[in-house]
Amino acid sequence: MTNNETIQPRPYLKLLLLAALLGLGSAFITFGFMALVQAGQMALWEQAAAAVGLSTPLFTVLVCASGGLLVGLAVRFFGDHSGIFAEMMLEFGRNGRFNYHHAPGIVVTAFVSLVAGGSLGPEAPMADACGSLGTWLADKLKLDERSTRSLGFSGLSGMLAAFITSPFGGALLGLESARAGISYAWTLFPSLVASAVATVAFVMLTGNYFGHLYVFPAYTPQVKDLLLAVPLGLLGALAGAIFIVTFKYLRRMVRPLQQHLVVRGLLGGVALGVVGAMLPLTLFSGEEQTATLIDTAAEIGVPVLVVMALLKLLITSLLLVTGWKGGYIFPTMFASVALGMAAHLLFPTVPVAVAVAATMGGAMVSTLKAPIFSALFTAVLMERQTGPVIAIAVIVGLLATARVSMSPTGDT
Repeated sequence: MTNNETIQPRPYLKLLLLAALLGLGSAFITFGFMALVQAGQMALWEQAAAAVGLSTPLFTVLVCASGGLLVGLAVRFFGDHSGIFAEMMLEFGRNGRFNYHHAPGIVVTAFVSLVAGGSLGPEAPMADACGSLGTWLADKLKLDERSTRSLGFSGLSGMLAAFITSPFGGALLGLESARAGISYAWTLFPSLVASAVATVAFVMLTGNYFGHLYVFPAYTPQVKDLLLAVPLGLLGALAGAIFIVTFKYLRRMVRPLQQHLVVRGLLGGVALGVVGAMLPLTLFSGEEQTATLIDTAAEIGVPVLVVMALLKLLITSLLLVTGWKGGYIFPTMFASVALGMAAHLLFPTVPVAVAVAATMGGAMVSTLKAPIFSALFTAVLMERQTGPVIAIAVIVGLLATARVSMSPTGDT
């Protein structure tokens, strides 16, 4: 352990039990939110779309624009609070707390954003909600600052563990993202307890594990693939860097609309609708759409794949700066896979598994700045044979984008 102080068994056992309780609560919150989002999307994009009888492009524009209007109204009602994962984790790293007063508004706005087809993932609002649950519980029990940080971190880790059904991924991403010093007793152990409980509970609720979403032709690792991982990792890192730079540029551009929250949200919705009407695969988080992208890449063609990747990064950035709430893991992943498939089509001798795994690893680490989690998460999605390629791509991506970060530092 890194702490020199003596641990009192009873209070510490109580802390671990509270962490387990938070893991259970985080699993139920994550499951409930994702189930509601899925039901809302199905009701709107399948049942309502069939009932109204409008053309798909027109329906897309109308729904996304309406979603933008509702997002703007929600932000005006609940307050214009940041739901950006990197900023939320940076704040938690500084003061050890989540602002649970903001969490309900962020969750409601995220629900509207995702149901309306937003090119965003559910992980950021859920991380805020579950981390806030830990802080709220600590406040109610009048725990000290150290225990409050532990429970906030446990709630966050439980959610992330449920999200990827891995007790290690949640703790790792939380530790790397919060930039917190690793204290085994007060940080890592409680978060692992919460993550283990959350993983089991979420699997029991859903009946399956998250992983191996993408299946590629049989692949045997070769030394040359480690060399290929360098340019492919750079390609993925470029996608991540484009996203970050675009996000910061657009944030500056929309600052004059800070007093016009409804107009700002509507702007994001209209842009999403137009892009989604032209390229429907750019709608939604990208988790399911990425599998379709891989299967139909040859039909789509290299130019459209590249355009689709750039538009995905652009629209995700625009939604985030116009008040829409959600995460950027899956959208960035979608864009990187599009570029990886384009690289494979241009150079067919590059195994498709190598192209996709390397670009995804490079893109994820460039945006999250969490190399261990990025490698683990990418490896979970792929066959285990791609592990060495992912390792090289993650290192390359992190080094290449060391000076480019989602952190607001320097964002003027």
